[in-house]
Amino acid sequence: MAHESSSRNGNPAVLLAAILLGVVVVPTGVSGTGVALPHIAADLGSQPAQLQWVVNGFNLTFAVFSLVAGSIADHLGRRRGLLLGGGVFTAAGVLSALAPNLVVLDLARALAGIGAAIVFACSGALLAITFSGKAAARAFALFGTAAGVGLGLGPSISSAAIALGGWTGIFWFNAVAMVVSVALVVASGVHDSPVEHAGRIDYRGAVVFAASLSLVIAGVAQSNSWGWASPGTIGLVVAGVLLLAVFVLLQHVTANPLLDLSLLRSPRLVGLLLVPVAGAIGFVTLLTYYPTFITSVWQLGSGAIGGVMLIMTVPVIVGPLIAGALHGRGVPAWIILGGSVGLYVIGAAWLTREGTAADVPGLIGPFILLGLGFGLGVGLVDGQAIGSVPEEKSGMVSGLVSTVRLGSEAVVVAVFAGALSAVVGGKVRQVLPENLSPDAQRTIVDRVITGEIRDVTGVATGSLRTAFAEGLVPLLWAIAAASAVLTVVVVVLLRRTPEPPDPSEDVNIVTSSVAQRDPIGVAEAANEHTIDSRAISERTPR
Repeated sequence: MAHESSSRNGNPAVLLAAILLGVVVVPTGVSGTGVALPHIAADLGSQPAQLQWVVNGFNLTFAVFSLVAGSIADHLGRRRGLLLGGGVFTAAGVLSALAPNLVVLDLARALAGIGAAIVFACSGALLAITFSGKAAARAFALFGTAAGVGLGLGPSISSAAIALGGWTGIFWFNAVAMVVSVALVVASGVHDSPVEHAGRIDYRGAVVFAASLSLVIAGVAQSNSWGWASPGTIGLVVAGVLLLAVFVLLQHVTANPLLDLSLLRSPRLVGLLLVPVAGAIGFVTLLTYYPTFITSVWQLGSGAIGGVMLIMTVPVIVGPLIAGALHGRGVPAWIILGGSVGLYVIGAAWLTREGTAADVPGLIGPFILLGLGFGLGVGLVDGQAIGSVPEEKSGMVSGLVSTVRLGSEAVVVAVFAGALSAVVGGKVRQVLPENLSPDAQRTIVDRVITGEIRDVTGVATGSLRTAFAEGLVPLLWAIAAASAVLTVVVVVLLRRTPEPPDPSEDVNIVTSSVAQRDPIGVAEAANEHTIDSRAISERTPR
């Protein structure tokens, strides 16, 4: 096992302030970008396939690089790694704000995901070796709360930035805030050393995994323009699946694999991994694309949309607290986690009745249930997963949970975007004049889906709004159905195996897992301190 380095000198309070600022900023890339999509489309073009990659590119690289970000921290040192990640994230923000077209913006967003993965991995690891005892508990409590605030307020922050400076204001905000964070890290004077005898990074596995996930998501995203049955779509997806098989083989023969695939033989671990998958289906898809629906159908401005989306995101901050309190009072994890997935069923089904009319009060109930379901899930999954495996595998499992969380979000959001384009596009074409050319029809469909109904001429906008609302309903039912199936599977798998014992109360080692977790899931560590702290001495792939 690698020897753990420790931080030296400096002002820990300034370092904590720097890290908290960073973990507020990064999650806005997850929850806030959806608010900007209609504005980006109006400025850079409304090609849905390219527009989807503003979101998908960030999610993809965040997921993939989370596997190696912990190893980067070990090899460079946490402080150097944090400065590197902050620099990459800042550069990506500037490039995004200056992007002259969607291709450049997509590439910049992918670069931002790389920086975000490194920032999160190194931030938590640096806190863990800087603070101890009660100070560590307070630091990680603030760490998790900051991440939850960034996620919950992401749509509102984005709306305010758009109101002040257009859609580029979001990325200028990200860049400037991260510059301040990096400057505070330097000013803190805190230093650390690389971990001695750190295991070799499995670059080969990382490259193959990245290529596999990229090809699958690219195939799904391009299905909108190429068609689901096109040779291009099928070829990309099949190639991605084949590369995933190669990745599996490599992990069996590599001395220091990114993932020990034997862990997936545990029914309990598989059940826990399905919870973030359900969250991607039942929450992240709607968090990403409901703002576009509201823009297109309700014709609300960005500020109003940010306020509406707070109804969904604020419960995410409260959910981990409720999950921790319930579990601390003896409520089994299978009930809490099964219930969290079940809330997606109720919320999505409720939206089919209330959520497609231009009536904000109708959104309150279903949005609260969806946000609470997601918050309850992130309140337990990581700690339960780490506690269900041997100590020497804890860091790897932390990375696995994080990768599944972000990887499933990237894939599911891409699938939802393609389905939205296909289903809503079909509804829109039914109300278009028959004498329109295919190209003209495609242009109108693209504008409706990207929130630009007001710019469509020659067609009654009321009929287009109705078509969008009608097209969304079957997708909501699909979300409810998938969530119902996952609820049953999660409950069955978790009830089959006993819960792990309560983790150690020693907060000094609370969290390589926190460091690696995605900005959504990270709130758990602070709110209940159930993360198995043993993970800090392990390789931290995320």
